[in-house]
Amino acid sequence: MYDDSKSIVLDRISADKNWASCGHAKYLINNQIIHVRFCSTDNNREDHYKFNINPNTLSADYELWICGDTSNYYLIPIQLIYQIYNDPNSYWDHYHPEIKIVSVNIDTDSIIYSTGAEPMDINIYRCKTLLKMAIVECNGFPPARE
Repeated sequence: MYDDSKSIVLDRISADKNWASCGHAKYLINNQIIHVRFCSTDNNREDHYKFNINPNTLSADYELWICGDTSNYYLIPIQLIYQIYNDPNSYWDHYHPEIKIVSVNIDTDSIIYSTGAEPMDINIYRCKTLLKMAIVECNGFPPARE
Protein backbone atom coordinates (compact mmCIF):
# COMPACT_ATOMS: atom_id res chain seq x y z
CA MET A 1 0.00 0.00 0.00
CA TYR A 2 2.73 2.45 0.97
CA ASP A 3 4.75 1.95 -2.23
CA ASP A 4 1.64 2.16 -4.41
CA SER A 5 0.51 5.37 -2.70
CA LYS A 6 3.97 6.86 -2.97
CA SER A 7 4.18 6.06 -6.70
CA ILE A 8 0.73 7.48 -7.41
CA VAL A 9 1.46 10.76 -5.63
CA LEU A 10 4.91 11.08 -7.22
CA ASP A 11 3.22 10.65 -10.62
CA ARG A 12 0.78 13.42 -9.69
CA ILE A 13 3.33 15.96 -8.54
CA SER A 14 5.57 15.37 -11.55
CA ALA A 15 3.69 16.53 -14.61
CA ASP A 16 5.54 14.15 -16.92
CA LYS A 17 5.51 11.18 -14.51
CA ASN A 18 9.27 11.07 -14.82
CA TRP A 19 10.91 10.57 -11.44
CA ALA A 20 13.71 8.43 -10.06
CA SER A 21 14.92 7.30 -6.67
CA CYS A 22 17.99 9.21 -5.47
CA GLY A 23 18.53 8.03 -1.91
CA HIS A 24 16.68 6.92 1.20
CA ALA A 25 13.08 8.18 0.82
CA LYS A 26 14.22 10.72 -1.80
CA TYR A 27 13.17 11.14 -5.42
CA LEU A 28 14.45 13.35 -8.20
CA ILE A 29 11.91 15.22 -10.33
CA ASN A 30 13.08 17.95 -12.76
CA ASN A 31 16.27 18.59 -10.76
CA GLN A 32 14.25 18.91 -7.53
CA ILE A 33 14.78 16.46 -4.67
CA ILE A 34 11.58 15.38 -2.94
CA HIS A 35 11.73 13.68 0.48
CA VAL A 36 8.68 11.43 0.75
CA ARG A 37 6.97 10.29 3.95
CA PHE A 38 3.81 8.22 4.32
CA CYS A 39 1.72 7.91 7.49
CA SER A 40 -1.10 5.41 7.69
CA THR A 41 -4.45 6.28 9.26
CA ASP A 42 -4.82 5.86 13.01
CA ASN A 43 -8.31 4.52 13.69
CA ASN A 44 -8.43 6.53 16.93
CA ARG A 45 -7.58 9.86 15.20
CA GLU A 46 -8.52 9.59 11.53
CA ASP A 47 -7.79 13.27 10.89
CA HIS A 48 -4.30 13.41 12.50
CA TYR A 49 -1.02 12.13 11.05
CA LYS A 50 2.42 12.22 12.68
CA PHE A 51 5.61 12.90 10.76
CA ASN A 52 9.17 13.59 11.76
CA ILE A 53 11.75 15.96 10.39
CA ASN A 54 15.29 14.63 10.44
CA PRO A 55 18.61 15.64 8.88
CA ASN A 56 17.81 13.56 5.75
CA THR A 57 14.64 15.64 5.29
CA LEU A 58 16.63 18.87 5.35
CA SER A 59 18.79 17.88 2.36
CA ALA A 60 15.78 17.90 -0.02
CA ASP A 61 14.07 20.74 -1.89
CA TYR A 62 10.56 19.68 -0.86
CA GLU A 63 8.97 17.52 1.81
CA LEU A 64 6.03 15.37 0.65
CA TRP A 65 3.71 14.14 3.42
CA ILE A 66 1.18 11.52 2.31
CA CYS A 67 -1.59 11.23 4.90
CA GLY A 68 -3.34 7.86 4.83
CA ASP A 69 -4.03 7.67 1.10
CA THR A 70 -3.36 9.38 -2.21
CA SER A 71 -6.12 11.98 -1.78
CA ASN A 72 -4.41 13.69 1.17
CA TYR A 73 -0.89 14.95 0.62
CA TYR A 74 1.13 18.12 1.16
CA LEU A 75 4.11 19.25 -0.94
CA ILE A 76 5.99 21.66 1.32
CA PRO A 77 9.03 23.81 0.42
CA ILE A 78 12.07 22.94 2.48
CA GLN A 79 12.36 26.56 3.69
CA LEU A 80 9.21 26.05 5.75
CA ILE A 81 10.51 22.71 7.03
CA TYR A 82 13.72 24.46 8.15
CA GLN A 83 11.67 27.04 10.01
CA ILE A 84 9.79 24.31 11.86
CA TYR A 85 12.98 22.35 12.55
CA ASN A 86 14.81 25.39 13.92
CA ASP A 87 11.99 26.63 16.15
CA PRO A 88 13.39 26.45 19.70
CA ASN A 89 10.00 25.26 20.98
CA SER A 90 9.48 22.55 18.36
CA TYR A 91 8.60 19.07 19.56
CA TRP A 92 11.58 16.74 19.54
CA ASP A 93 11.93 13.01 19.85
CA HIS A 94 13.10 12.17 23.37
CA TYR A 95 15.33 9.35 22.12
CA HIS A 96 16.71 11.21 19.09
CA PRO A 97 16.99 14.97 19.76
CA GLU A 98 17.98 15.66 16.13
CA ILE A 99 14.48 14.54 15.06
CA LYS A 100 11.55 16.96 15.31
CA ILE A 101 7.91 15.84 15.36
CA VAL A 102 4.87 17.41 13.69
CA SER A 103 1.18 16.54 13.71
CA VAL A 104 -0.85 17.15 10.53
CA ASN A 105 -4.61 17.66 10.77
CA ILE A 106 -6.13 17.02 7.33
CA ASP A 107 -9.55 18.35 8.36
CA THR A 108 -8.15 21.81 9.07
CA ASP A 109 -5.10 21.62 6.75
CA SER A 110 -2.85 22.59 9.63
CA ILE A 111 0.15 21.38 11.56
CA ILE A 112 1.17 21.63 15.17
CA TYR A 113 4.88 21.43 15.83
CA SER A 114 5.78 23.49 18.88
CA THR A 115 4.80 24.23 22.43
CA GLY A 116 2.52 27.22 22.78
CA ALA A 117 2.17 27.93 19.06
CA GLU A 118 -1.05 28.21 17.10
CA PRO A 119 -1.58 25.58 14.40
CA MET A 120 0.07 26.56 11.12
CA ASP A 121 -2.16 26.68 8.04
CA ILE A 122 -0.73 24.49 5.26
CA ASN A 123 -3.75 24.50 2.95
CA ILE A 124 -1.75 26.19 0.20
CA TYR A 125 0.48 23.08 -0.03
CA ARG A 126 -2.33 20.51 -0.20
CA CYS A 127 -2.35 18.31 -3.33
CA LYS A 128 0.01 20.60 -5.24
CA THR A 129 2.21 19.66 -8.19
CA LEU A 130 5.76 20.93 -8.58
CA LEU A 131 4.54 23.26 -11.33
CA LYS A 132 1.82 24.70 -9.07
CA MET A 133 4.35 25.08 -6.25
CA ALA A 134 6.61 27.11 -8.54
CA ILE A 135 3.68 29.45 -9.23
CA VAL A 136 2.84 29.71 -5.52
CA GLU A 137 6.44 30.56 -4.68
CA CYS A 138 6.72 33.11 -7.54
CA ASN A 139 3.60 34.86 -6.28
CA GLY A 140 5.25 35.31 -2.92
CA PHE A 141 2.85 33.23 -0.86
CA PRO A 142 4.47 32.91 2.51
CA PRO A 143 6.22 29.61 2.97
CA ALA A 144 6.89 30.81 6.49
CA ARG A 145 4.80 31.87 9.42
CA GLU A 146 4.67 35.50 10.47
